[in-house]
Amino acid sequence: MMKQNIVESFNLEKGGTPYYIQIKNYLYSLIKKGKEGDPLPSENELAKQFSVSRGTAKQAIMDLVYEGEAYRKKGKGTFIHSSSINRSYDRLPSFTKDIENEDSDVSTTCLFFGPCKPSPFMKSLFCMKKDENVIRFKRCVSIDKSPYVVLSSYLNPHYYGDLTLNDITISLYDALHEKYGFGPVRAKDTYSIVDISPKTAEILDCDKNSSVCFSRRIGYLENGDPVEYVESFIRADRFHLSIDISSDSTEILSNPWQ
Repeated sequence: MMKQNIVESFNLEKGGTPYYIQIKNYLYSLIKKGKEGDPLPSENELAKQFSVSRGTAKQAIMDLVYEGEAYRKKGKGTFIHSSSINRSYDRLPSFTKDIENEDSDVSTTCLFFGPCKPSPFMKSLFCMKKDENVIRFKRCVSIDKSPYVVLSSYLNPHYYGDLTLNDITISLYDALHEKYGFGPVRAKDTYSIVDISPKTAEILDCDKNSSVCFSRRIGYLENGDPVEYVESFIRADRFHLSIDISSDSTEILSNPWQ
């Protein structure tokens, strides 16, 4: 009976609110009443329920996905979005700080810590000698016990060569400031969407056919020296990038990967 009343409340006359907006508003009402991970009606169910095309129903669903209110799993359907994290660029962002600012429970699992051979890019970036190693810190950061990002930080050994895992509690940047008195104050980040590897999918608890947001960062000290290179694989269904743009800013950053 409830379903019939909802359908009757939709204005399907020409000139009214677009069909997909009305369906989107209905889905919003389900999201407000539901909880994280609850399934939402499928495209076929919505098309049949509201006597519209499947394309119209899909448009309503995808709007919610783009806005971060829902996420899709291939072959399984659409679900109410779990907590998402906004990355703001009014400061040098840290995943740990971003999550803490959302009043969420943050935890870090160390996947690797120790010296490793640098890639040619890192060797050039840090002006390293042939036999020198970088310090690699790979970890998985979780929100409320749900995996969010897998990231590997490669640290310049000329500055942080004696860093140990015991020096780090939760935030790497906090540890660098506490032990050395300095850390990255400026960074160049790039973001792209890539297919996830089976190993990373397992760590992030994602479908093996998922795509993730891939980020690369170079972190610099105040004097301009590069001290950190980071690769991050972020669950795209839980990540929002927020950038404040001012007309007063005239600086144009070149692509550091070119």
